[in-house]
Amino acid sequence: MAELYEVVLVDGSARWHVGWIVDDETETDLLLTQSGKVLLFGSRAALEHHAQEHHLELHDDLPDEVDLDLGGWLPEGAPEPSTAEVSELWHLLYDDPVAGGVLDTEELGEAYDDLVEDVDDWFAQHGEASRRALTSAVARLRGAFRVV
Repeated sequence: MAELYEVVLVDGSARWHVGWIVDDETETDLLLTQSGKVLLFGSRAALEHHAQEHHLELHDDLPDEVDLDLGGWLPEGAPEPSTAEVSELWHLLYDDPVAGGVLDTEELGEAYDDLVEDVDDWFAQHGEASRRALTSAVARLRGAFRVV
């Protein structure tokens, strides 16, 4: 049985609880989707109700938080977030079947490798191209939201 973990998406002052399925057999993470839409839960109660209806185990661990705008860096270019925050958002989007395609280029692959390796001056080398690609991926992901 797949287990449901809680992820909190943060967009400015708005926060959404999002279901996250961890597939034990293949050890891959997939956003919980229904009819091609990423489910957003406006409350913990809504998330618990959905998990109960679908016989999914909901862990009590504190949720992971992913800031979709990275503190204003995506829409405004500043301030620069930590590379760890960029990496976290990148993973969320890359694993998503709707948003991930925009990040699948050789240039962005090299940028991500440098991000993981914590290369000095990452923002100077890759920041602008990565910011544009991540902004596009976030827009695609938002288009796939379905509020529950």
